[in-house]
Order: sequence, then structure tokens, then C-alpha cells
Amino acid sequence: MENNQLPGQQPNSAAGEFVKKPVEMPILDSGLRQQIRGAASSGGSGGFKDFYRANKLYFYAFFIGAALIAVLSYLAFKKPAATAPKEANVDISVDVPQTAASGGEAVYKINLKNNDSQKLVSGELELVYPEGIVYLNSVPQAENLSGSKFAVPDLASGQNASVIVKTRVNGNVNDEKRLGVKFHYRFGNFNSEFIKEQYASIRLVAADVLVELQGPDNVNNAQIAVYTVRYQNNSDEDVKNARIKMNYPEGFVYASASPAPDVGNDTWNLGTLAKSGSGQIQIQGSFSAANPGESKTAAADFVVLDAGGQAQVQNSSSFTTAINSSPLLAEQSLEPGRDNNVIKPGENLNFKIRYQNNSSVAATGVNIMVTLDSRAVNWSAIRAEGGQVNNNTILWNASLVSNLESLAPNESGQLGFSLQINNPAVKDSSKNLTLVSSIKIRSNETQTYFPGNTLSLKVSSPSSISTDLNFVSGQLPPQVGKSSIYKVKLSLINATNDYSDGMLTAFLPISGGALVSGSVSVAEAANVQFDSSTGKLSWNVGSVPANTGRFSRPRSLEFQIKLNPSASQAYSLPVLARQINFSAKDVFTGQDINILADNITTNDLTGSGYGNGTVQP
Repeated sequence: MENNQLPGQQPNSAAGEFVKKPVEMPILDSGLRQQIRGAASSGGSGGFKDFYRANKLYFYAFFIGAALIAVLSYLAFKKPAATAPKEANVDISVDVPQTAASGGEAVYKINLKNNDSQKLVSGELELVYPEGIVYLNSVPQAENLSGSKFAVPDLASGQNASVIVKTRVNGNVNDEKRLGVKFHYRFGNFNSEFIKEQYASIRLVAADVLVELQGPDNVNNAQIAVYTVRYQNNSDEDVKNARIKMNYPEGFVYASASPAPDVGNDTWNLGTLAKSGSGQIQIQGSFSAANPGESKTAAADFVVLDAGGQAQVQNSSSFTTAINSSPLLAEQSLEPGRDNNVIKPGENLNFKIRYQNNSSVAATGVNIMVTLDSRAVNWSAIRAEGGQVNNNTILWNASLVSNLESLAPNESGQLGFSLQINNPAVKDSSKNLTLVSSIKIRSNETQTYFPGNTLSLKVSSPSSISTDLNFVSGQLPPQVGKSSIYKVKLSLINATNDYSDGMLTAFLPISGGALVSGSVSVAEAANVQFDSSTGKLSWNVGSVPANTGRFSRPRSLEFQIKLNPSASQAYSLPVLARQINFSAKDVFTGQDINILADNITTNDLTGSGYGNGTVQP
């Protein structure tokens, strides 16, 4: 067989197969090969350095960026160091009665609740007892004999714990005892201790003091209601500064009490109530201002004044009374009404009466009577529709009012009368005058009168300012450019009520005139101030007793004014005092008093022969 083997090919034992052989380097031209060697030799020594020098800024930017990325990565993935937590959201509440009998027991229920998201561990409850409070026992048991330390279990978020402590309290009546509560705890992941504090107060009251209030179960609004208050000191100690204080319900009208109250119509001073001491108070009144069908609750408090004079309730009792309808109703009203029920001397008053049969049977022979009590009424001027006037009483019956012969169930009617208040109200030195009008009604079926409502009206106290002007010296009649001196006298006159907080003001001329220095009356000089920039004179009057200027000397102020008229005042009557105003408070009626007096001019000179006061040119 012919050998077709290529040059350089190794023979193979198997026909048609080739043997692999590494590829040889290509045969290059010697000149080209020399160029390649030169380029390689040149790049191997100065090529990188030249490249670095050409791109040096890019290398710097690359290394700086890599450093920043490394730092930021470190900070981002670094584990933060543990910081101290704030105080936990823990709720401490203490339930205890507001008062406890001195020498008795008081139970405190202390509740702890973890409102925080973190678990609280190593808890301990500490109680700080004030003087007079002694630990008896508790649930759970305390860790010490004094009952001031309690272990608290670990509290997960939302969990709570309770401690109930029984104590004995001792001290003076009205002493306030303040218990301190401290909760010591730690967070589950932090070692520092925290403390949450709370306080609870309890007031000591008299032990074993009895107060009992009794009254009518049912009463109509025309009947007399009687309440009885009984009190007793069953303790082993005297109770000082004791009082009984009544709390009357709305609609109750106080009439009288035995013994009489010491303050207003509702407070009785008992002083020191000795141990085993007791007493009672009887109170009368009516529910004439209440509506039938209502229930009214009265209350009696046994109180003790503390060191600051404040009344502290020690015990109380209440009683509820049902208000029934009165079989016969009679009520009166003043038409039109008056603010604060105040009437004036000389005033004509019109009264309206409404009557009604509230029972289920007819009322026959109905009588209605009004009784008037006042020293200020003009008795001769009383007028009554169908009524018989006899001195201070007015009577209506069937003899003149046919409707009163028989009044059917639920039937009603109206009557009226009028009177006049004297002016002046009285002619003597009486004070604090009133008009009291009482009404009552009966029939043949009841015989006894049922009282209706009572109107108590206060008479106001008219007052006035009296002015007087006298010539002292200088030019008369006044003349332009020449001085004239006048004396002004202001006098206050009051009627039947005392005034308080009195103040009189007036404005004196400052153009062409002036207050003469030292001319104010000596008796009132300390009460007078004068503002020369405005010309305002202020007289602090203070109190003005009733009947001042009527049965005693008026309250007066005197001063002098120097007038020097200008040319523009020629042929005029210069004003020497203007805007004269007096203000005060009526002590009896509570009214605010405001009185104005006319301006004083040179034409108001007292006496005759001085001309008309016109300024001469």
C-alpha cells in the first residue's frame, strides 16, 4: 500500500486515523518579528507607568470611593450600643374611702398595671405610712413586719398586680392622712432601677356620731311640713366645733325652727358635743313652692369645723317627702312682677288671685282671705273685686262672688285687688320696710284654711342730692376779668334703708375757675380727692344710714370755687359744678343706687338781691 502520510504525521496503527500534534508558532518574517520584540520590550517597562500617569485622577477617585463605601457599610451594619430606657408606662391606682372614723380601720387596694411594651422585672412595692396609720395585715403578706415592703411578680406588657392592705387610722377629727406608694422595678433588658410614685389621702371623721332626720312621708303644698333632726355622740371622745347643717330641697319654704338657727335658716352651732351627748332640732316649713306629684329630699349633715374654719361632713341623714295636691289651691301674684320683689313709695300695686278645686268632689261655701302686713300701705286706698276689706284683711265669699258658692272639681277662677304704698313710706324713723301678703282658702268640706303662697315685697329707699350756692367774696354779679368766690354745699338725704359704698363725683371748672385750696369742709377733707387736670372732684361717702337728712343731719360736703370769667363767657351763666352723681348700694334691697343732680350755675345763688348771676362784660 502506498504511504500517503503527510509530512510530519506520525503513522497510526489504525488505517485512516490521525495523531494530534501541537500547533506550531507561525513562521514570521524576521523584520516583523523584530518589531514585535521591540514593542513588547517597550511595553513591559514604561507602558503601565505612562498609563498610570495619564489616568492618575481616575485612580484617586476609585480609591476614595472605595474607602467611603467601606465606611458607610460599616456604619450601616454596625450594631448600636445599648441606651438607657425612659421610665416605663406604669399605672398605679389606690382605692380607699375618702373618710374613715378615727380609731377605725381603712382598707387600701393598690393596683399596678404595666402599660409599657417592655417586660418589668425585680418589682417591689414600698408603702410610706404617715403618723397615725398602722399596718394590720395584707394580701399578699408583706415582706416585713411593718407592712412597708411587698414583692411584685414580673409584669409582662398588659399585666397587672394588686395588693390589699388593711390599716388602723388614728388622729384628730378632720386630720388628713397621706399614704405614699412607691413601685421599684427594672426593665427586662436593662439593669438600672426605676421608681414610680403615687399618693392617696384619707380624712378622719368623728367615730360613732349619729345623725337622724325624720319628716312627713306625704304632704300637700299647702300643709305645714315638720322635720326633726336627732344627733348623738356615741364615741369615747368629745367632738369640738360641731354643727348641724340642713340642706333644704328646692320648693321648701322655711318658716321656723326650735331652737332657732345660728347662721341663716339652716345652720346650728353645737359647740363641743360631749361623749354620750345628744340633742334634737325641729324645723317647720311648707312646700308651697313645689309642684304636686314631685318628691323632695331633705338632708341633715353633722359637720365639724377644721383648723381653717372649713366645715367637714362627719355623718349625714336624708328623708324624702312626696308632694300631694292640696284639695283647694289659692295663689297670688303681683302684676306686673318686680325685679327682686322691690316696690317704691307712692307706687300703685295690682295683685291677681287664682283659685282652684283640686279634689274629686265639689267645694261649697268657699272662702278666700288675704292678710296684708306693712306700715307703708295706704289702707284707705285698698280696692278689691267682690272682696270685703276690714283693716288689713280682704275676704271673698259667696255673698259677693257667686262662683264661690259651689266650686266643681278642677274648676278655677280669678280675683284681684289693688293698693297704694305711702309716699313717704312712713312718717317716722322706721327702716327696712316690707309688704307681706299672705293668702289662704277653705270650704265647708274642709273647715280649716289651706295656706297659699306668700309674697314678701321690699320697699326701696328714695334718696336725693340737695345743692346750695352762696356768694363769699369778689365781684357780684360776676364780671369778665374779675374774680368771684362761691361756696358750694352738697347734701345727701336718704329714706328708710341703709346705704353702703357711697361715692359722689362732680366736675368743677378748670377754665376761668378753680377749687380754692383748703376750702373743703374739715369733717370730709380726708374723704375728698380733686384732679386739677380734669376738674373731677371725688367724695368717698361710704355708708349713709337710713333716714339721713330726715331724722338726723344730712351728710354734707362744702367747698369754695374761684371764678374768673373770660370774655367768651360774657352774658352767660357759668357752670360751677356739673355731672353731679351719687352711687351706692341699698343694703336692704340689694339695689344699685344712682342719683344725678342738676348742674350748679351762678344763677343758683341762695337768697335775693344778687341779680341773676349773668357775667357782665
